[in-house]
Amino acid sequence: MGRRRREDAAMTRERVLASAWQVIRERGAHCVTLEEVARTIGMTRGAIYGHFRSRAELFRALLTDAEAEISLRLARCDADAPGQLERLLAALLDGDALAPHANLLSAVVQHRCTEDCELCPLRAHVLQRAEYACERLRSWLPDPQRANLLLAHLWGLLSAQSLWLVPSSLAHCVAPLARLYAGADLRLASLPCASVATAGRAAVRDTP
Repeated sequence: MGRRRREDAAMTRERVLASAWQVIRERGAHCVTLEEVARTIGMTRGAIYGHFRSRAELFRALLTDAEAEISLRLARCDADAPGQLERLLAALLDGDALAPHANLLSAVVQHRCTEDCELCPLRAHVLQRAEYACERLRSWLPDPQRANLLLAHLWGLLSAQSLWLVPSSLAHCVAPLARLYAGADLRLASLPCASVATAGRAAVRDTP
């Protein structure tokens, strides 16, 4: 009986997360609240509360899902083989599965801060992971300064995709991006490469 209850609880938790991702796909991460997720899935807020005590807890679980999906895609890339950058880009831009992830990351980074804000630690985590991504990219590019620019380029494409401003698949962008960033024709000014985590931050973030 105890095992059955644990299995039921795990299934309910997965349904809650799936419902939250559905809200993100249809309306954006700023619309994700415990009440809205409960309404979407046809459950009471109390039932949701048994799995996630706050919106921040739900966002933390969603970020864990997003990181797992991205890591799974990147794990399929052989970093030591020729053409690794193109395979990396293909892993990130194939289909539209990562568009909701980009929407979630944007919402966390740009959230509206309040006193005792619970999302700020998640924002710090996202920025730390972005800096780690830049470090990985620097090791794969002929010019380390291109890493930040490429990350911003990818972020913009995925964010536009999450807003339905570009086609459902960005696979057609893979080869041109790989040629642009891996080639010798791209010239950048000789400026220090700013850290993602320590770059100047906006004093006010007004995304709900």
